[in-house]
Amino acid sequence: MRDWGNKMYILSEVKKDDGEIFASWLEQESINKWLGGIENWYEYFEYVDSNPEYFLFKASLDDKIIGAIAVEIIDGIGCLGTFMVNPDEHNKGHGKKILNLFLQDINKFIKKNFKYIETWIEPNNIASKRCFESCGFKFVEIDDENMMNYIYNID
Repeated sequence: MRDWGNKMYILSEVKKDDGEIFASWLEQESINKWLGGIENWYEYFEYVDSNPEYFLFKASLDDKIIGAIAVEIIDGIGCLGTFMVNPDEHNKGHGKKILNLFLQDINKFIKKNFKYIETWIEPNNIASKRCFESCGFKFVEIDDENMMNYIYNID
């Protein structure tokens, strides 16, 4: 939990009852085009919920769900796959604040040892690149699928 000015962001685990909100976000082009791998939120949630190496959190602001972030631990590496902000709240700085909150308290949220987190961003997803770079992620390379690989070192 962090307080930015008069706005309190809270991260907590996603619950099954939250599904309707996230499913509605995935129906919107501004989210769906970047998260093409999630076709059905409920199936995705069941997969995450049954996998002890997968962690899915929601970010709330003033008791309203405003974002979600997911990390899967693969071979000792934190792989950030899902990161989304309510489409009605885009371009207001929420993504950067949510990601910073998550990174600052990552050991509180995920009780696993890993040295870094990596993520992959499509080259034309300018907003995501700016968000991740502003939070300390460093560009590494473009992979075989033309995705930009970024790494954040855990101190």
